[in-house]
Amino acid sequence: MFFRRNQFIVKNQQVVISGGSQGLGLEFAKALFHRGAHVTIVARTVEKLQNSIKEIEPFRVDKSQELSYIDADVSVYSGCERVFNSLKRSPQIVLCCAGSSIPKLFLDLDGETLEDGIKVNYNTALFFSHAALKKMSQLDQVPEQKRHILFFSSTVAFYSFIGYAQYAPLKAAIRNLADLLGQESIPYNVKISTIFPGNFISEGFLEEQKTKPEITSIIEGPSNPISVSKCCEIILNQLDKGQSIVTTDSITYVLHCLMLGSSPRSHYLLQSLVGIVLIFLAPLLSWFMDRQVYDYFNKNPDLVPRSHTDNPSNELSVENKIEQKKEKKL
Repeated sequence: MFFRRNQFIVKNQQVVISGGSQGLGLEFAKALFHRGAHVTIVARTVEKLQNSIKEIEPFRVDKSQELSYIDADVSVYSGCERVFNSLKRSPQIVLCCAGSSIPKLFLDLDGETLEDGIKVNYNTALFFSHAALKKMSQLDQVPEQKRHILFFSSTVAFYSFIGYAQYAPLKAAIRNLADLLGQESIPYNVKISTIFPGNFISEGFLEEQKTKPEITSIIEGPSNPISVSKCCEIILNQLDKGQSIVTTDSITYVLHCLMLGSSPRSHYLLQSLVGIVLIFLAPLLSWFMDRQVYDYFNKNPDLVPRSHTDNPSNELSVENKIEQKKEKKL
């Protein structure tokens, strides 16, 4: 592996990035433009796209490089089709970076927020990748050089917990989508990679802190998020080595070992051995996290969700409610 040539060639390639006006999408636009790619960024807000183009331009390495933007809502399929029909050339590298998290307790989320979570965190990847692969498949002859679609998932796709109902299930769905597309894209010589970033500083990360429940922060524990540029550097380093599954920190790597399934893996034997150990440790971790939830809500009874009835049982602690249910079953 260490002596193989670079597996992620981007020079003179047409790169298209959804969510390219900020965060990791913007950082990738800068990095790939600096490697000689033709870059098109996609987002909904024209003003943000124009400002992002100004940030990317200084990374130009050749005057022949093309840098452009397309304003589109990629949570709508027609918006994705318009993006790829607008390109001058067939896309060769596509990054599905769009997405955002609104950490809240499940019952504190409203229907509109839940629906938006599906649109922003899953539909954007589903529709964008479908429109991209369809465009890639329309060439008269399959190119010899492998093309690439990259999905951006999250650590919580491997191990979700309280506070991420609007986000984690959709990131897990992206992993599943990427796994099956790894097979469906074979006839078109398109490689599928999935990125699972841990915490990194970005506009989205700072927004998350505004709504994140205290119990979510307690379970996550102390966090030292890396910079967005460092996150991008780690990912590119792994892509250069030909990895199909990319993690950016040790915690995410370990959690991936717990959820290997049929997904691609980088160190087969090591990950399998770690996975076997985690099979026995995971129940203890889940028990510990459940205890944290019990303790937190028992200390903060005013935060326990109430039904819209006058049932006095609503005054019971979270733990007592669960014990009552167990007694009824017995």
